[in-house]
Amino acid sequence: MRVIPLLLLSLISVVATAKSLNTDRLMSKDTNKDGKLSKEELGEPFWQRTAGQDANGDGFLDATELQALLTKGSRGKVEQARPGGANIAFQVREFEATNGETLRYSLFIPVELSDTPLPLVLCLHGAGGNTDAANLLASTEQQKKHPCIVMAPACDGRSTRWAKSEFRSGEGHVVMPELIETLDAVIAETKADAARIYITGQSMGGIGTWGAIARHPQKFAAAIPVCGIWQTEDAGKMNGVAIWAFHGDQDDAVPVTGSRDMIAALKKAGVKPEPKYTEFPGVGHGSWGPAYEKAELWEWLFARRIGKP
Repeated sequence: MRVIPLLLLSLISVVATAKSLNTDRLMSKDTNKDGKLSKEELGEPFWQRTAGQDANGDGFLDATELQALLTKGSRGKVEQARPGGANIAFQVREFEATNGETLRYSLFIPVELSDTPLPLVLCLHGAGGNTDAANLLASTEQQKKHPCIVMAPACDGRSTRWAKSEFRSGEGHVVMPELIETLDAVIAETKADAARIYITGQSMGGIGTWGAIARHPQKFAAAIPVCGIWQTEDAGKMNGVAIWAFHGDQDDAVPVTGSRDMIAALKKAGVKPEPKYTEFPGVGHGSWGPAYEKAELWEWLFARRIGKP
């Protein structure tokens, strides 16, 4: 009868040792020995997957945040401390939809709301849990040029997904219904300009962006899907949404044909405005980097309005 307790104790010891090794391995990257790990120390790929665990939004992961990441990861699902990897300028909220599902999201509201309704940008993260667009748009520099409300919801990419796509389709719960309901609630609360609601997403979020404008084209004035893919037969449903898609021609995670085929299908369907497409030579899956760095992109986006090309 003592065998089971001994086995359990042995298992607990192994798990604890593994977690300690994982933490120690990560903390070995702490080059300046300050007890925290920065984006530079972790490297861009790992930071993209873990930035959502930066609970205090200071741009670093400390030992407590890393331990929480390892603990949650061992359960097969990572609940982001800050949805979308949003920084401390964002509020972290929850919304319970009428379907009974709860959506967590980060929300940036400019401190001084103008008398004129502001545009709202919905930023969908990739499978790693991070969206570069949210923090960029909430930055002081961008807010001076383009004041806006920024919303970055959470979708773990394992048990849930933004939209049901034929690409790597699975049985995960689709969060689109509660996402749109939450978006409507935020628009009403912040008195955002309903004619200037925009959406962008990278990777899994790029897929979600295509899915959102296929299901709810009347909701969005413009969309920026980055390294996404969608069913070409839905192209005609996107009429009226201004679209600028981006992809790297060396993408080995989401094939570049995903964007190429969608743009071709949109043009064949005669959707208006005519879509824009930028393909980056020699760039792999991280095409959101050069895409979001384009100042021209944001000038284009914030000039878009429902009913105006």
